[in-house]
Amino acid sequence: MALTLYNTLTNIKEPFTTRTSGAVKMFVCGPTVYDFSHVGHAKTYTQFDLVARYLRHSGYRVTYAQNITDVDDKIIRRAREIEADPQELATTYEQHYREDMAALGNTSVDVFARAHDHIDAIVEQVRQLIDRGHAYQLDDGWYFDLASFPEYGKLSGRTDVQPEDSLSRIDEHTGKKNPGDFALWKARKPGEPYWGGVLGEGRPGWHIEDTAITNALFGPQYDLHGGAVDLIFPHHEAEIAQMESASGLAPLARYWMHTGLLRVNGSKMSKSLGNFTTIREALAHTDYRTLRYVFLSQHYRSSTDYTADALAQSLAARRRVENFARTIATTETMESSGRAADARKKFFARLDDDFDAPGALAVLFDYIRETNRGTTAAGPTAGRFLDEVNSLFDTFEIASHQDTDDSIDIALRRREEHRKNKEFSAADAIRDELAAQGITIEDTPEGTRWWRT
Repeated sequence: MALTLYNTLTNIKEPFTTRTSGAVKMFVCGPTVYDFSHVGHAKTYTQFDLVARYLRHSGYRVTYAQNITDVDDKIIRRAREIEADPQELATTYEQHYREDMAALGNTSVDVFARAHDHIDAIVEQVRQLIDRGHAYQLDDGWYFDLASFPEYGKLSGRTDVQPEDSLSRIDEHTGKKNPGDFALWKARKPGEPYWGGVLGEGRPGWHIEDTAITNALFGPQYDLHGGAVDLIFPHHEAEIAQMESASGLAPLARYWMHTGLLRVNGSKMSKSLGNFTTIREALAHTDYRTLRYVFLSQHYRSSTDYTADALAQSLAARRRVENFARTIATTETMESSGRAADARKKFFARLDDDFDAPGALAVLFDYIRETNRGTTAAGPTAGRFLDEVNSLFDTFEIASHQDTDDSIDIALRRREEHRKNKEFSAADAIRDELAAQGITIEDTPEGTRWWRT
């Protein structure tokens, strides 16, 4: 079946088509780098890592960009608290964020775009909004005039702030034309970073950073915009208002995808509640594959409860797949091959339905259960299927069944002869030679298996 996804902009599942055939321009809101990233960030970015991996697996040429908010009120406030330079603080925590993403196996991002590298593009976009009559100036900077964009609210279905909104940047001024008007360019204040130019000395507002970056990378329109559900209002509404007003083109993004929030033992994660967990703290108590499984075993649009039980259940689920992988034989019957091929077809049909990862995993476990109950062992077709699954999910520690190499097979046969002749030093030397080439081998009752590390 063709790929469909739930579009927050239309509130329905839609067939996925792109502006350029075979190519996807994908943007996901990145972090504000003033502190260590937490497991809520891990959920969102791991789930979008799967989206990017699956789009590539489906044959698309994907350009996946994330912004890095390194100019912001939160960074300035945090720097003051610890008496640090705001830019040095941002640079430090950007590096920590990228290390955390690598530790989680989130490797799909092609471009990390820093706000401070796009100041000229930000100034130009604000200037366009001024010229088109969408912005006005107060004594503390330039603001977007919401009354000039009648479609404000088309993503969220509302225009007013509500108590449950997760707001971190509130631009208050008694002179604003409309309560929801937001800052585009903030005038220079003592002790804050600033840039000069036609807008006067100052720094960008939060919302304008993203649209200036995506316009520089992709142009005024692109395929897919993602982020956590708490960004829909007002941040993503502001992005739409800015870019569509500046360019005169709509929509900014053809599809909008939003991940559900992470809860900790049933409650919203909060430092004040004592349930705040950084990615580094989580990985100190569990491995990255288990943590990925916690996130990917739930639908990306669903909220996820992060608990000790969830971690234990995820580890047990992983082990069932890994144990099954060890039983895969080197030969197979038409029956076992057909069963694996059928499971593969159903698995990818679930992913084609709005990236239904839990549905796909259910297909995998049904297949494993039925195979274990039967009398015919799984064979190479099953092995290749598991390799595909793991290339997308990266949640299972299993040997690859895809690689074949005559020179390695010859070396393994030589090693086996040495073992039979009790020439263990020679056999170990071959193992060491293969290890130096990045080849790991495992001796099993069914024979020796190998994979690239």
